[in-house]
Amino acid sequence: MLLAHILQGVPEALPLNPIARWEWVFPVVEAIHICGFTLLVGTVVILDLRLLGISLRSQPVSRLAKELAPWIWTGILIQLTTGPYLFSGDPREYVQITAFRNKMLFLVVALIFHFTVIRRATAPAADSAPLGWRKPAAVVSLGLWLCVLLAGMWIGNL
Repeated sequence: MLLAHILQGVPEALPLNPIARWEWVFPVVEAIHICGFTLLVGTVVILDLRLLGISLRSQPVSRLAKELAPWIWTGILIQLTTGPYLFSGDPREYVQITAFRNKMLFLVVALIFHFTVIRRATAPAADSAPLGWRKPAAVVSLGLWLCVLLAGMWIGNL
């Protein structure tokens, strides 16, 4: 009790993590995170729409995939930089949120699906073949990324 009274006048130490230290850091990093996600998912959607035969039909799938790859990797790099940084602001709270855990699960599954199934669907050898099985693969890809998006939005509303 006496110690609490003495410590009342002592200012609390500032947190070391800038995301918890200054109120403007979180919104700036969150904005960059959202831009990175938009870049990543936007380019994946373009590729998936091509696999569905909806857009850019005159362009070979493998060529489009090759042209979009640097943008996809840039989006992933932004996500893998800003995401853990946002998480570091309050990791104990994030791991308790079901939406966060769902987002991480869907993100891992979407990335694995992209770098296995979609990569195979966009291989140069597949250019001359009919879209066939690649159409359902594109639908699954779109669904997975939509789940990542919705779970991410759900986190911010809890």
